[in-house]
Amino acid sequence: MRAYAARVFALTTSAVRAEKLAGDASMRQYFRVHLPDGRHYVVARYPEPFDPTTHPYCDVTALFLKAGLPVPMILDADGERAMMLLEDLGDLRLQDWLPWASIEERRAAYREAVELILRIQDATALARECGSVASRLAFDVEKLEGELHFFFVNFFERYLGLSLDPERAERLHEEFRQMATELAAIPRVLTHRDFHSRNLMWHRDRLYIIDHQDARLGPPSYDLASLLGDPYVELEEVLIEEMLELFLQEKARGEERWSSERCQMFRRELELMSLQRLLKATGTYAYQTAVLSNSVYVPYIPRALQRAARVLFRLERFPALQEVFDEIIAPALSEGKGIRRDVSTGDL
Repeated sequence: MRAYAARVFALTTSAVRAEKLAGDASMRQYFRVHLPDGRHYVVARYPEPFDPTTHPYCDVTALFLKAGLPVPMILDADGERAMMLLEDLGDLRLQDWLPWASIEERRAAYREAVELILRIQDATALARECGSVASRLAFDVEKLEGELHFFFVNFFERYLGLSLDPERAERLHEEFRQMATELAAIPRVLTHRDFHSRNLMWHRDRLYIIDHQDARLGPPSYDLASLLGDPYVELEEVLIEEMLELFLQEKARGEERWSSERCQMFRRELELMSLQRLLKATGTYAYQTAVLSNSVYVPYIPRALQRAARVLFRLERFPALQEVFDEIIAPALSEGKGIRRDVSTGDL
């Protein structure tokens, strides 16, 4: 890392100081490099060489910057050495900031986050005009169903060590296909794909977006479901409802087709999207825990499933999934995490 930064800034390696940063749920590694004059940057190290002209992170960063969205700038990309030099946004994630914020500060931060989602969606046409990779990828049936299969394998088989009987597994996968088919049929807009409190950074008194390389087209509810159903934080129901109303008001103001009836349909769509997102997130946490032996995500497994149980209860659909929650998930989590199911609300 030091040698790479030294080459970029025409310094000796000994003049550069480097420190490893905490990573995310990916194969990338991050380092902060310090220069003698006090400047500091972040180096992202990828697991294999890449072509900067086609790499998704470079592509989507260019798209977001063109759309005026706040993302870290790329100062250098060395594909042969599999490294990128990025603007340093510091270490303060929205997740870390929230416990210290007042109610009004939390409201203002989430209003800003919702506005960022709307601005990402407004860049849909630009993504197509630029030929961005984000406009050529989508949450189609295959992608959405694949994420639910990822949950099935990593949570049931790898995390819980269970093998569901074939008949129950088939009924569950049929409901996964139904869920994916409904969501994939919704007209698509540009989405970040992982828009939550660990991917929003406080920097220069505003929110910046990170981890945006997987942007793609998807339902308008996708990023909002990620933000408001975020297992990394506890949000008040009144705040969630206020942010949903803000989103709908802005949509209705900007697009005539967002009538009162469309807004009601969106609420139902958001519930379904939230269920898919929470199950997919659980699969990621289970994979990190059971396969990669990364215990960081263990506390978020029961939280994600508890929220999924609430959504499932409100939807009053997917009986096979409801049976699995009642008969397998709730007892398993009750044993290991002290979480029980409240039949009046659907809570675990």
